[in-house]
Amino acid sequence: MDLTMILPLVLVLVFFYFFIIRPQNKQQKEIKEMRTNMKPGDEILTIGGFYGIVYAIGEENVTIELLPDYNKALITKAAISKIVSVGDAPEAEEEVFEELDEEPTVVDAEYEEIDDENSKTNK
Repeated sequence: MDLTMILPLVLVLVFFYFFIIRPQNKQQKEIKEMRTNMKPGDEILTIGGFYGIVYAIGEENVTIELLPDYNKALITKAAISKIVSVGDAPEAEEEVFEELDEEPTVVDAEYEEIDDENSKTNK
């Protein structure tokens, strides 16, 4: 076989290894390390978007207290997205309502107002 036919294949394989496989393996290793280093009291974010505090840790499962009402839930370790610090969690925003000076007008979609001028000229 000619070297010019093998070289593009080798370059594609090298590209896939360095830009796809290697970063994915590195990310999986970091996630596994994060999940093994968890301890009770850590604040976490689940893949479902729930914030909670680790209550107890088992082999494959974790018991968490869901915020803000501290209900306990049993989840798998794979359901933990990341460990968050207190500053990372979004705070509840207060809704600010503007006061209106005027009363809003209610319009009935079935009601049509007839102009007095048009009705007089058509008679």
